[in-house]
Amino acid sequence: MGGENLRSVDPQPVDPHLNTLTRTLFRSLHQASGKFAMFGHQNETSNVIGPNTDSDVHAVTGTYPALWGSDLSGVERDETTNIDGFSMGDVRDELLRAYTMGAVTTMSWHSANPITFGGYGHNMAPGSVAAVLPGGARHGQFLEWLDRVASFLDSVVDGVSGESVPIVFRPFHEHTGDWFWWCTGSPAQPTDTTPEQFVALWRMTVDYLRDSCGLHNVLYAYSPDRSRIDMSSESTCEAGYLYAYPGDDYVDVLGFDDYWDIAPADVEAERPRERHDDLITMLTVVGRLARERGKIAAATEVGSPGEFASRYVMSAEDEAALAGAGACASAADDGCAAHGESNAVGSGTAQTAAPSESDSPWTRYLLTAALANSDTRRVLWYMPWRNDPGAAGTGAYGTPVEGSRYAADFRRFTKHPFIRMANTLPPLY
Repeated sequence: MGGENLRSVDPQPVDPHLNTLTRTLFRSLHQASGKFAMFGHQNETSNVIGPNTDSDVHAVTGTYPALWGSDLSGVERDETTNIDGFSMGDVRDELLRAYTMGAVTTMSWHSANPITFGGYGHNMAPGSVAAVLPGGARHGQFLEWLDRVASFLDSVVDGVSGESVPIVFRPFHEHTGDWFWWCTGSPAQPTDTTPEQFVALWRMTVDYLRDSCGLHNVLYAYSPDRSRIDMSSESTCEAGYLYAYPGDDYVDVLGFDDYWDIAPADVEAERPRERHDDLITMLTVVGRLARERGKIAAATEVGSPGEFASRYVMSAEDEAALAGAGACASAADDGCAAHGESNAVGSGTAQTAAPSESDSPWTRYLLTAALANSDTRRVLWYMPWRNDPGAAGTGAYGTPVEGSRYAADFRRFTKHPFIRMANTLPPLY
């Protein structure tokens, strides 16, 4: 799969008036596509489990992620904290810290329900999307929410240039599910929100932020949920992925959220080879669509490789992909030399012996999927969710901490020549 009938289009951003920093990032990300993949993490320095550190990733690997995620929830109602309980000032500071070290920043928006004002887990109500569209009872209120969103996104400012810092904004994520007020569901499991209403919501939001609010430091990311996509074939995968797609003029990043193929260890996750194949199909389809449409491809949220992924036994193709990627991912990749590492296990503080196969889910499951073909290699970042102790037994958990059985393999993953962390990124801005 992948790599056949190569064709692409000249990339154009959703916003033709991007500020200088954001236009530079847009071009840099497109130039990087296929050369490497960035490791990302949600709430990188906000949710920390290990002692005496501001970052579990740094404690294990000696460096920080190449992409940092955060959330805007709460800003729409002018609240002082977001969904994770962090002040919006602290969220802004974390974004600026990431940008200052050369990393990419991205934000989701777990907004309150516009009718009930319920938060995550309590935010479903019939007719919610219809209510915020033009003519709906909550349309004016929703525009006020967007004013506050724009105000925050515009407030993250580079202290030298005075320009607003580029942010990959990911509104209305996982719309193919049924757990957010904006969700359409899938063709097999629809909600009361039609695909046409979702498209109207997305386009209204982009038009308002860009044209009415004058927000010009944002790249817009589309990210349906993998779990409701029919994986019978690449064609059904593509159709499910593009269900309620807002259109190429309104999307910069083709992403997807996947906690299904990198699953927790439970009775529903007993087929690691089938799930691995599905992950490759998903990456292939998204990478190919991005290539054909002039978009950036990304795994905008992924589960944390752990016990389930450790059950996967590599194929000959996997072995060949890892061996072939021991050299630079591309002859044109100027950043490769920055690693100063071979494809051996490394750490930020000390060398560690190669972990056993059963303790190697990051390299043997996730990395082999990323390297499977030329289209999977176009997927430019992978972002596990935050390090939440309450999610330690689920696929939504973040990264291994010091002392974890998977820590050595996670170090090896981050040192691989195809993977970029903050200290191995080429200049993007």
